[in-house]
Amino acid sequence: MKSGETWYEILEISSEATVEDIRLAYFEHARKYHPDTNPGDLARDWFFQIQEAYETLSDPKKRRDYDESIRGRKNLKDSVGISVKYSSSTIPRLDESQVVYVMIELNSLVELDHAKIPQNHLCLVIDRSTSMKGSRIEMVKENILQFIEKLRPSDVISIVTFNDRADLLITPTKVSEIHLISEKLATIKCSGSTELYTGIKAGFDLLWGNSASGIRKQMILLTDGHTYGDEEACYTLAQKLKTRGITLNALGIGHEWNDVFLDHLSGLTGGSSIFISSTSDLRNYVQKLSESISVTAAENLSFDFQSEDGITTNYIYRLRPDVSVLPLENPVPMGEIYFNKKSVYLLSFTIPPVQEKKTSVILAKGKIRYQPSAHSDRKMRLFVNMTLAVKGTQQILNPPQDIIEALSRISIYQMQEKANLDVKNGHFNNAVARLGSISTQLFKIGNPDMALKAIQEADLIKTSGKYSKDGDKQLKYGTRALLSPEVEKRES
Repeated sequence: MKSGETWYEILEISSEATVEDIRLAYFEHARKYHPDTNPGDLARDWFFQIQEAYETLSDPKKRRDYDESIRGRKNLKDSVGISVKYSSSTIPRLDESQVVYVMIELNSLVELDHAKIPQNHLCLVIDRSTSMKGSRIEMVKENILQFIEKLRPSDVISIVTFNDRADLLITPTKVSEIHLISEKLATIKCSGSTELYTGIKAGFDLLWGNSASGIRKQMILLTDGHTYGDEEACYTLAQKLKTRGITLNALGIGHEWNDVFLDHLSGLTGGSSIFISSTSDLRNYVQKLSESISVTAAENLSFDFQSEDGITTNYIYRLRPDVSVLPLENPVPMGEIYFNKKSVYLLSFTIPPVQEKKTSVILAKGKIRYQPSAHSDRKMRLFVNMTLAVKGTQQILNPPQDIIEALSRISIYQMQEKANLDVKNGHFNNAVARLGSISTQLFKIGNPDMALKAIQEADLIKTSGKYSKDGDKQLKYGTRALLSPEVEKRES
């Protein structure tokens, strides 16, 4: 804890916190710093401060007097707002399991202050193995130049290249001080095999070692190949990146890279993986990245929650601003919040048969932690309680329209995943049938190009027992992109 902190900052809550928020924050900190569990003079001092903060803020009169005494001092206010929608307003008392869907929307409560935009450090980790030789590496070089031109002069860039060993092409340098960048990119020569751990570790060391506060850090991995034997080591690095609030986004180029591995690797940090099949794909990604790189309102979001015994979390999708399948771990990395954009998540829970005396069901109870971009040295939290009352003995199916639309698109994506699994297991007739259903649904939602692609791949599987060169990835990432509500707006 820092000297001069207000009681609100000590409890890591906003000056607008409710009585329940104060109580929950106090008990969490008290458990952490209680002398019985955390002996030592420093922990004891913090525990006494936490007690005094709670005693002051939990008493309405003391809180009013305290607020008056600190008037004019900077108080942290909530930077993120939350709204929650349920597929059902109550839980019926049934003798069988049932599924409930929850949509969480997070949005910025503060306006963008251009004077307080944090400095960015982007570390590009570029695969230079033999398979990247030619058009692929040239495509990467061209788009890196365009991307750097769109960054602010004060932003920091670093570049690592790797095959079976890593080389530092550009040390962490302000954009304004990078000279002759094109000449440095021209020195990249492709050879050797792909060892992703080698490249990620080099980028990890650069970002980890730079401990200056107020800097937003990201790693962008570009690769076209598989890695063998070092997957678990890569996952460990990703977990460490998450502890520092460093996001890893992975760009898979071509058709040979391991999408399952890169999905999980990036998801562990709150990032996502992207399929790059052409120069236009990479150009579009670079454009979106340059637009969003300096407008985050909150970073390093994570959802730490517990469900009632017997309740299973089936999946958590991030639908906006970018689409990602989030890992089912606690806490769940949720990514970032952007100014003037909502972040939308859909959760699916399976509830066991409801016992006769039960009056409510706790789907998830916990907190969403985040760091306000304007105060990156602070941590804030939103307390979340997803509890529904038990009522009646029949399901009343009247979910909000946006949940219905999200589920219809999720069903397409999940069917595509099952079709991929069918092909891998040799169940070709099942895969063909699923792709036929996918094409029908894609036509219905107004995406004829993707629908025709599904038909083409079904015909190819019927005759050859396999997808086209990158057909599986085109369908996977094409149907995944449909999960975003923003896609629907563009289509209409």
